[in-house]
Order: sequence, then structure tokens, then C-alpha cells
Amino acid sequence: MKAGETSLQKLMNGAIQFIVPIYQRTYSWTFKQCNQLWKDIIQITNNKKDMVHFIGSVVYIDLGTPIGKPQQLLLIDGQQRLTTLSLLLCALSRHIEKNNLEQIINPNKIKNYFLINSEESGNDKYKILLTEQDKDTYVRILEGTEKTLHNPSEQMLRNFDLFTNIIEQSGESIETIYEGINRLMLVSVALDKTQDNPQLIFESMNSTGKDLSQADLIRNYILMDQSPDMQTKLYTTYWRPMEQGFGQQGYTDYFDLYIRDFLTSHNSSGRICKINEVYEAFKQYHKSGITAEQLLNEVFIYAQYYIRIHLGKEDDNELKILWEQIRLLDVSVCYPFLMRIYNDYENKVITKSDFITIIKATISYVVRRVICEIPTNSLNKTFSTFYQKIKKDKYVSSILCEYVVKDSYRVFPTDDEFKVKFINKEIYKLRIRNYILESLENRNHKEPISIIENGYTIEHIMPQNPNLNSDWKNMLGPNWKETQKNLLHTIGNLTLTGYNSEMSDKPFNVKQTIEGGFKKSHLRLNYNLGDLLKWDELEIKERADDLAEQAINIWEYPNVSQTEIDFYTKSEKKENTYTSIEHYPHMSDPIKTIYNELDRKLLNLDTYIFKEYKKHYIAYKNETNFVNIKPSRDELTVAFNIPFENIKDDKGLCLNYTGIGNFASNDVLLKVDETSDLSYVINIAKQALNYQHGDVYVDNGVQEYTEEYYATFGVSPEGKAWEDAVKYGFISADGGAWYTKSLQLLSIGDRVWVYVPQNGFAGVGIVAEESQPAKTATFEVGSNKVKFIDLPLLGHYGTDTSDDKQEYLVKVEWIKTFDLKTAIWETGFFANQNSVCRPQTDKWKYTVECLKREWEIE
Repeated sequence: MKAGETSLQKLMNGAIQFIVPIYQRTYSWTFKQCNQLWKDIIQITNNKKDMVHFIGSVVYIDLGTPIGKPQQLLLIDGQQRLTTLSLLLCALSRHIEKNNLEQIINPNKIKNYFLINSEESGNDKYKILLTEQDKDTYVRILEGTEKTLHNPSEQMLRNFDLFTNIIEQSGESIETIYEGINRLMLVSVALDKTQDNPQLIFESMNSTGKDLSQADLIRNYILMDQSPDMQTKLYTTYWRPMEQGFGQQGYTDYFDLYIRDFLTSHNSSGRICKINEVYEAFKQYHKSGITAEQLLNEVFIYAQYYIRIHLGKEDDNELKILWEQIRLLDVSVCYPFLMRIYNDYENKVITKSDFITIIKATISYVVRRVICEIPTNSLNKTFSTFYQKIKKDKYVSSILCEYVVKDSYRVFPTDDEFKVKFINKEIYKLRIRNYILESLENRNHKEPISIIENGYTIEHIMPQNPNLNSDWKNMLGPNWKETQKNLLHTIGNLTLTGYNSEMSDKPFNVKQTIEGGFKKSHLRLNYNLGDLLKWDELEIKERADDLAEQAINIWEYPNVSQTEIDFYTKSEKKENTYTSIEHYPHMSDPIKTIYNELDRKLLNLDTYIFKEYKKHYIAYKNETNFVNIKPSRDELTVAFNIPFENIKDDKGLCLNYTGIGNFASNDVLLKVDETSDLSYVINIAKQALNYQHGDVYVDNGVQEYTEEYYATFGVSPEGKAWEDAVKYGFISADGGAWYTKSLQLLSIGDRVWVYVPQNGFAGVGIVAEESQPAKTATFEVGSNKVKFIDLPLLGHYGTDTSDDKQEYLVKVEWIKTFDLKTAIWETGFFANQNSVCRPQTDKWKYTVECLKREWEIE
């Protein structure tokens, strides 16, 4: 390796050509990197004389100088910055020509110094020869004919236009710009192809530009060490078709996610790697012994399934409709399972009818769980291990049986459970409300409608306006306000119309008879509405019952017999069943008290944690055991399912049992007695739980927030008020244990990001006190302590004082809060129905990073 400092002009001097190998990523710098480059150029010129600026490295292998050709340099790293600088220089030369500034700087010198080999022709003419997708666009830009391109490299064109506009509008002179470019410095790294390993060097580069995606690293890993002929074969046969199938934006947005789903689908343990660990996981998978071509062929095959499912490129119309529903439900966590099923369908292991039955069962499973308010945060593990449960001789039956036998937080709600929730749930407040109403309308319909495409909107038959007119009050009766509060957003009161503004708050008989009203509507949802004499509580409930029956038939419960279920489960090994703490050795009263408190705190760590009584210990699980407790008279032995080296144990209390047999076969044990600090024990338990989710603590000497929680704070004219939460410092929930229990996930010191439905994220704060009933909570107002229920509140909060329905709140010390008009929301942000949860998805991590950046929070 030879490395040295150089300027851009020296690097590009003479008849040379940097060849970008086919395994390199396509051009991908965004406005962010381009704007930073521009700022650097202008800054170094405006600062002290002779100042230079280092912009990174250019790594290449000298391939020699063929007779009659320019010197050929195989570019290993640096193509993004060299290409971007070339676009800037081309924009500068055009600006000079357009404004007749040739007497100041000769544009031909710019082209000959930096862009073209003036004595060459064909491909040899260009100092940078890009890969197939980018080459035509780049050449057309240099030649000034990019406007006629049919399928250009979109990012390259956008960046060229950006530089063109910046140069024209910045007010900077061409001398300033050109001088700044000439002050840019690079490190030129020339590799010896006989001694240096380009792949290792490539992986170790710490570029100041745009980070390499996991897909970039994988492509380089697969292709870099191949012979030129094999590189071309693998790229043109497998990789390039995948790039084209995903499309330019789709490849950027989804290819890394696809590779993760591919790896998950082929991992028998169901392990789901983090998105930034996909490359390392891919290399481990490759070690299974298959050749690079065999592996790439497999990746290519499954990419076709992913493209059809996620990007809507399915040719089969029946499947296309089902994939649209999967996307509307936003359940990409089921892709690893569905891709494996798709592969079996393609290989004729199952029929098309079988395939459709499985997809529909999966859709029903997701929809019923949403309606029945079952947390969705366990679905990733459910689907990552599902394929391994299939009995190939009873393929479809075994899948349906597996759905039926799921219990606890994985349960498939029954018809009765689903119907009750479907009738009473406020469907209008669900993200999938359009999907639900559209599905009801289109049931068994050969000419289905689309709410968005056909311009329909959701209509509240009984209006939303809290100040109903006298016609509505008379029709609804003396309890009209209660009827409106309880039934307004439920399915019985919702329909579709193209005449929402015309109907508005008009009386029911007017909504029936106006042009486009219910009597003349061709929509099935409105058929019976035109004939009714009134619209009151009874009619709403009757219609809800009818629609719920239809919903049961749309999102069906798996149709399997008890005989099939018994056959499916008979091979399962049955353990002795233990049902209570009384099975274990007698604990002294102090130790039993400690156990009960520890048990409560462990179960409250997350909504989907449950416990199992084993022969010798009690296991606490989400997907697998993360804590195991062995009781005895004078102490508890607590085992944590996490490698010892990953534990942060400031007090040094944990025992290293790595490789040493113990009751739970765990690496970390801790003795707990009357002197123990249970908060410290719970902290270790949280680390074990985080490890199960794929989060590992790294001690870098900096205190970080390791607990980022999401909270929903629902507001409405008749309900809670965000102004109250901001003024007094709290979040709250009511309406039953499913809503309120999740508040117990929050511990003092946790950071919580608060989402207000229909508005966006409006605040972030630190938990000051754990969950408590609102009726007993007190707040300091001035020098006085005032009960929550006695505060001058703007909103209305749960007044039911029964244990299972009363309002609970968590006190919060706000870091920042915002008016709802300035709440932040964008497509791609995380949101769900939980009052509180601790998400582990990439969508959540993206959301938090965006909020931190926008709100300037560390």
C-alpha cells in the first residue's frame, strides 16, 4: 500500500481513468452531503490564505496502462466524492459558458483537468467510468444531453441541478468556487493487488461521506474477491436484476430490510438481527458452506417474493389484493414467514388455494388482534419461528392449528371475543379504519371500491359536533349526550360517502334524501340506512351487530376440527404442570414478601411478560426465559439469561456461572435476601430483557438513556386535555387494565416520548413518580398539595373508581413540550395503541432520532 496527500487536480492529472467496479454501490449522495461539500469549499476560500480542507480518501488498485488507452485505476473507495465533485465542476463550467465568463476561467481547462481525457474517444474519454446504472446519466451530464434520458439516475440528476442552482443563486464568484475546489485535499491510497486485501481495507474505511448500507457491504463482499468474469456474471445475472426489481428508491429504502428478512427466514432459531448487523449476519450465513453463486441465487429468488409482497409488483391478481392488505396492515414482521411459504408455493409444495388460505389466516390473525387490543410487539418473534412449526405432511392444517393453539400474548381471538370488541371499539380512531370499512363494503363484491381512488370519506351518521341540533337531540332522546359519547366512533355509526360535506351535521332524514344521500347511494354499507325511520342507540347497536357478523366472516377464525388440533398437538412433549408458588420449598415470611414484590416488578417490565412454574424454579418470559428464580427458605437465587460479559454490574454482586452447571443453565446468578436492593435486581433483569430484544449495553464512559419509552395521550373535546398534562406534568390512561397496566412499565428516571393521536409527538419527559390511581394522586400547587381530582383541569378524566376501570397517571418532569399545532409527525414514524410501550423496531429508533434532532435533545 502507498498512501500520500494529494489535491484533486493532481489526482486527476493526465490520461487516467478511475473505473468503478460493478460491485460498488450506485451513486447515492444526497443533498445533505452535497450541501456540506459546498459549505466546505466556500469556507476554506473565505478563511485565511492557503488554508486547505481534507475531504477523505480515494483508494484504488493500479491496473496498469494498456497500449493506446489511459492509465486504468480500479476505484475501491471514494467514488461518491469524486463523482459529486465532477458534477459540481461540470455545473461550474456550464455556468461559465452560459454567462460568458470564459475570460475569467476557461471552462475547457476545467473539463480537461478534471472530467475528460481530451485525446481519447468512447468510454476512454471519461476520467471516471461509473457502473451501469449511473454511467449513462453521468456521461449525458458531461455532454449536456441529460434532458433526453429515459430512465436516469435520479439522485445524480437532482444533485447536478442542486449545484447548478446553488452556483446561480449563491452570489459567490466563480473564482471563489474554483479556488475552493483546488484547495480540497485527499489521501490517495494505491493498493498492491498482489499483497493488499481490498475487502478488509474497504470495510475499515471511515468515510466522511454517506455511510455504506448493509447491502453495499454485502454486494462488495460477494463480488470483490471473484475473477472479473465471475464478477460480471454474478452482477448481471443476479444483483443487477434485483436492483432493477426494487427500483432506485426502493433499493435505497428497502434492500437492507429485505436482507434482514431473508436471514430471519433462514434462521431456525428465529434470531432477528439489528439492521446495522445485517452484513455480519450475512457473512455468518455464508459460512454454511454454499458457494457465492448458490447464495446469490437464493437471495435473488427470495427477493422476487419480497418485491411482489412489499413493492406491489405481483402479477397474480388474487395474490396482489392480499399483499395490498398486508401492506395496509403494516405487518412486515410476517414477511420472513410468508416468503418461505411463497417459496413452497412456487416449488409446488402447496397449491395456490392453500397459499391463499394461509395468507388470509395471517391477515385475520393480525386484524383480530388489533381489534382485541392485544399488543403487537411480540409478532416479530411469532412469525420468525412460525415456519419451523409446519408439519409438511399436514401443511395447511398444521399452520391453522398452530394459530388456534396459540395462547397468552400470541392468542388468535375467537369469534365471540372479536365480535364484542368489534362492536364496542372506536373503529374511527384506528389507523386501519379505511381498510376495515373498505373490506366490509367490498365483501363478495366483483367490482370493489377504493376509498382513496374513488374519493370516498368516512361519514359519522350521528354527527361528531358536540352541539347537536334539536332534530338530532329529539331523535336520540334525553340521553343523547351519553349516546353520542359512547357510540360516536363505533362501527355502527360509521359509513362511507362521497358527499361528506353535503351531509355535514344535517338531520338524519336529510342525509337520507339529499342528492347522493343514503336512499340513492350505491354503496352496500348504506343499503339499509335509506329505509330507516330513525337513527338512535338501538339502530346503531343493531347495525354494529350486523357488521360484526360480517367481520367474523371476512377475518375468519381458522377452520380446523378438534381432531386435527389433537393430531397436531399429540406429539408435543408434555411437562408436569405446576400452578403455584406452593409447589416450591417453604419461604420465610420476609423472603416470601421479597419474592412477591420481585414478581410484581418483573411482570410489570412489559405487557407481554408472563411466568411459568417449572419443576425447580419460576421462569419469567417474553419469547424465552430472561429471568429464572429458585426459591429457598432464607434467600432467592435469581438467574439471568444474558452472557456475563454483557452485564453492567456496578456493585459486583453478580456471580459468573459461564460454563458452570446450575438450575437454569444461565451465565449470571445473583443471591437475593432481606438486605438486597430490589431496584438493583430489576436493573439487571432489564438488561437481560433488553438482551433478549437484541439490545446490548456498551460501557463507553457516557451516561446514556437506555430506556426510551413511547406513550399515547389521547385528547378530545369531551376527554383529556394536553394543556393539563403540560401544566401539571403527567400522562394518564383509563378504560380498563389493558390501557392502564402498561403505565406500570415506567420507572423513575425513564424517558418517555408522548404521542397525541391525530396530532403527532408533542413532548418528552423524565418519569418522576411511578403509576398511581388518579383519585389518590396529589400535585404541588404553590405551597399546597392538591388532589388531582380537585385541580382546575380543562379536560375530563376517568371517573370510574372501580379497580379495573379507574384513571391512572404517571408524573413526568417535562424536558420539552409543544402546542398541538406544532406537534411533529411524518410518514415512517412509529405509533400504536398502547398507552405505554418500549418498542424495539427500527421505525421507533428512527422516530426517536428524528425527534432528538428536531428538538435538539441529547
